[in-house]
Amino acid sequence: MLTTPLYTRHLSDFFHKPITPLPPPAPQIIALNETLAHDLGLDVAWLHSPAGIAFLSQGLLPTPSPQSPVATAYAGHQFGQFVPSLGDGRAALIADCQDQNGTMMELQIKGSGRTPFSRGGDGKNTLGPALREYIVSEAMHALNIPTTRALAVLTTGETIERNSGPVPGALIVRVARSHIRVGSFQYAAAHGGLERVRDVADFTIQRLFPHLAEEDGPTRYYNLLKLVIQKHAALTARWMEVGFIHGVMNTDNCALSGETLDYGPCAFMDRFDPMKHFSFIDKDGRYAYGRQPALALWNLSRLAECLFPLFDEDEHRAIEQAQEALHEFDHLFHHNWLSGFRRKLGLEKQDEHDIRLLEHLLETMHTGQADFTNIFRMLSSTSVAVEGHYHNVRDLFPTNKGHFDLCRTELLHRLTLEERSPKARQEAMQATNPRIIPRNHQIENALSQALKGDYQPFHRLHEALKTPFAEADDALTATPSPEEEVRYTFCGT
Repeated sequence: MLTTPLYTRHLSDFFHKPITPLPPPAPQIIALNETLAHDLGLDVAWLHSPAGIAFLSQGLLPTPSPQSPVATAYAGHQFGQFVPSLGDGRAALIADCQDQNGTMMELQIKGSGRTPFSRGGDGKNTLGPALREYIVSEAMHALNIPTTRALAVLTTGETIERNSGPVPGALIVRVARSHIRVGSFQYAAAHGGLERVRDVADFTIQRLFPHLAEEDGPTRYYNLLKLVIQKHAALTARWMEVGFIHGVMNTDNCALSGETLDYGPCAFMDRFDPMKHFSFIDKDGRYAYGRQPALALWNLSRLAECLFPLFDEDEHRAIEQAQEALHEFDHLFHHNWLSGFRRKLGLEKQDEHDIRLLEHLLETMHTGQADFTNIFRMLSSTSVAVEGHYHNVRDLFPTNKGHFDLCRTELLHRLTLEERSPKARQEAMQATNPRIIPRNHQIENALSQALKGDYQPFHRLHEALKTPFAEADDALTATPSPEEEVRYTFCGT
């Protein structure tokens, strides 16, 4: 059942502004996530009807409501520079909906037009970025990584002018447990003071962590910070395990729910490189792959700056508590990261030397220009994990093959500590190491064909990414040729 968002009912208009999305000239559904729709209790046939399309494109609820869609207010550090007023410049929060597990989810249209926060922009989305977010967010879900979901992409019938020229207008409807972000707290602190911070903290607890509401005031806010730190330590480690680079880890893209939010200039690595970054505007590599843990902690520190006055009336004690919580991040991240890469190598036991083995392997992949995904998938193959034919992995190193031989020796020695059968170990590895990821060149090919009116490559890629761990003979797993390699990604605004 669709209802007006709790966000608008429980937070004052300090945190949001009403908007009325205009009807697009000729809205047409290009992609509808029927599985997600069923999980949300939404009737697929209704979504295809004129009333359903009006909901997906304008946020018009089936039961008339006195409350209109809203654009939410937030601030943010963008590439380290604080911007006190950002907000949804092209998004409309339109409804809440309960999934089959009883979890309340928010629905948001991205590309719905100008809002009070558009800052001179047109508030529109275009087809390429909308389809890109659909593909990558659903791929992340299939990889078991916390993420916002994509419910639908619609073309609007408009032509939008961008730097690259005229492109088709589009909307994406995304679903999240909450769109509250670190920037929401920064906005409250910058413009409303401590009571506004308390308001958004209480709403966040109600929405995401209701068990904290039973605790006394100061304790609940301290534990809120701790829970968010735990979630982001785990999330960032999961990104690292699959070679995902978010691309724009600004505080306004750091969700309190621990879900991956905003799929602008994101990308997955092909060849392993800890300093790999794709975003065209990230000239200095601030958000490079290997810097993501440090930037996650940096963002969480900005959240702590907003929250700590709620911990204790004594400022010194409050700061100490915030520092204590933040100091846990490194331990939590390292634990999640090490556990994840142990799983990728099929290591069930724990050994104090595992960190050196993993670092040696990753360094060898870097210097050997090896493909991150394919190396781990080959290590999970029957020929390697069961039959021990490591030359199949060696062949995937364009250079530095001798260094891989040393890694193989270390790994074989380490495997003597394991007790599982090779077959059981291999099955566990294949459930961890994906066969297919949304490779940049495959996405770009699908999007370029879609812009010409051919959506088959998009649907074919999306279908393949639904089962990333299953074996299949699929050309979509191929690494890019030098001519196909994507070096830069763009946010699409």
